[in-house]
Amino acid sequence: MKRFVRHIILFLPLALLFSVLMLWLLGGTGRLRNVSYRLGGDDFLYSKSREIASIQQVDVLFLGSSHAYRTFDPRIFAERGISVFNLGSSNQTPLQSEVLLRQYLDSCNPRLVVIEVHPDIIDYDGIESALSLLSNVPPSWHMLPMALRSRNLRVLCTAPYAMLHNLFSPSFRSFDEPPVLGVNHYVSGGYVERDMARYTPSDEPLYHIAPLPAQTAALRRCLNYLDSRTVPFLLVQTPDTRARLEAYTNLSDFQSLMSSLGPFCALRSDALVDTLHFFDSDHLNQRGVDLYCSQFCDSIIILLINTL
Repeated sequence: MKRFVRHIILFLPLALLFSVLMLWLLGGTGRLRNVSYRLGGDDFLYSKSREIASIQQVDVLFLGSSHAYRTFDPRIFAERGISVFNLGSSNQTPLQSEVLLRQYLDSCNPRLVVIEVHPDIIDYDGIESALSLLSNVPPSWHMLPMALRSRNLRVLCTAPYAMLHNLFSPSFRSFDEPPVLGVNHYVSGGYVERDMARYTPSDEPLYHIAPLPAQTAALRRCLNYLDSRTVPFLLVQTPDTRARLEAYTNLSDFQSLMSSLGPFCALRSDALVDTLHFFDSDHLNQRGVDLYCSQFCDSIIILLINTL
C-alpha cells in the first residue's frame, strides 16, 4: 500500500507538468472544447487595458457593461475639463468590475469611480465577460477568485491557459487590435462610438429583474473596497427607451436596491426621444450620448468632483 501511495505521489508532478504542456500547446487551437480564448472584440478591452496602463491620474474612472462604454464619451467630459477613462466591456458584471477595479485603481488614481448598473446585467452570470477579460487583460491574481466564483467549466478551463499565454507569449504583447471593427470605432479613453443608427420601435416583452446573489455580493465588495481606499463612487443606471423601461415589472425594486448600496443616479432627460437618440432599446446613439453626457457632466459629475 505504501509503495502504491509513493508511486501516486511521484506521478502527480508528471501529470501536472503534462497537463500544463498540453494546455499550452492546444489551448489556442480550438481543439480543447472548454477553452475559449479570443483576443480582441468590439468592446476593445485589449486596447483599453494597454491604454490605461500608461495613465497615472484621471478624474473619473467608469466601469460597467456596454451601457458604460457606449455612453460615457471622454471627449464630452474633456470639453468641461474632466479627464476620464472608460473601462467598460461587453456584458461586464460586478464580478468582472471587481477584478478591473482591484487591478487598475491604484495605477490611474481616480478621484471618483462611476459603476454603471443595469437590470439586464445584475441578473446575468457574466460568463461572456469573464472569458473576454481573461483573454484580453494582462493576468493578475485577482482573476482567480473571479474564475472560481463563476462555477463555469469554460471559465475554469480558460483561466489557466489565458493567464499563462498572456504572461509568457509574445503574441499577446504584440497583438495589434484595429481601431475600427465594423460599425464600432475605438476612441482614446475607452469609449466605443457606433456608426449612426436609429431605433425602430418594437414590442418589448415583460421582464422581471431578479438580481443574482453572486452579483450583488460582488457589487458590495467593489463598494467596500472603494470605501476602504476612501475613493468616492456613484452607481448609475444609463437611459433605456421608454418602451424598455415600461417592460420592467419591478424596476422600482431594482432602483431601491441600488439606492440602498450608496449614491445612485438614474437620470433620464425628457429631451431623449426613442427614435432619435437610441440605436436599440437600451443603447444611446451618438446624438443621445451627446445630449445625455452633457447633462450628466453638468448636473452630476462636476458637482461631485467639486465636493471632493
